[in-house]
Amino acid sequence: MKTRAILFLLLLTATLGVIGWLYYGVAADKHQPQPSPHEAVVEDLADCCRRKHVKSVQYDHFARLADDEQEASAGNLFRALAYSERIQEQQAALAILRLGGRYVPPKRVVVFRGPTAGNLERSILYERRSEDTLYYHQIHRHLHSGNRLAARALIWATTIDRRHRNLLEATRLGNTRTGVRHYMVCPHCGNTYLLEEQDPYCPHCLTDSRFFVQF
Repeated sequence: MKTRAILFLLLLTATLGVIGWLYYGVAADKHQPQPSPHEAVVEDLADCCRRKHVKSVQYDHFARLADDEQEASAGNLFRALAYSERIQEQQAALAILRLGGRYVPPKRVVVFRGPTAGNLERSILYERRSEDTLYYHQIHRHLHSGNRLAARALIWATTIDRRHRNLLEATRLGNTRTGVRHYMVCPHCGNTYLLEEQDPYCPHCLTDSRFFVQF
């Protein structure tokens, strides 16, 4: 009789132990941090932010070099591009925050030194290479998943980069015979124009041109 009682107690203890182990495992899984469903989206946007940050620092540096060489049109263009890149970085960073992520700008950016003609050429080559790695696949994925916030930020970044390349190429070709050129930048999305070619409203974000920033 005692043997049966002991066996019963051992069996009961073992059963309770198994149940407790299973419950602890399920509870532990629930408390473990789960990966964010937006993790891939946030990484795409963070990559865009970092690229924009680096370009803004580089363009600011090129603008100062152009001023030293008294290349007024190139200096105005580089300043406008730097401002545009910062606006785009801010827009992508805002999208990251809305998705529950966090963006930290690069702590250190290595800038190039050289004459303005070389800096124009270097910038054009960079923009051309960027077109091979721009965000078309990410845009397509985010649009089809319904994440229009991320898709919009990447679409703005892609189309404005192409506009920047065209402006750089025009300046490199010396199309400044009419005098010093000035540029306008939409303060909301970073869209960039020649002063004489600006739209009455930004086609990207519908901002009134009266609010554009002139360089």
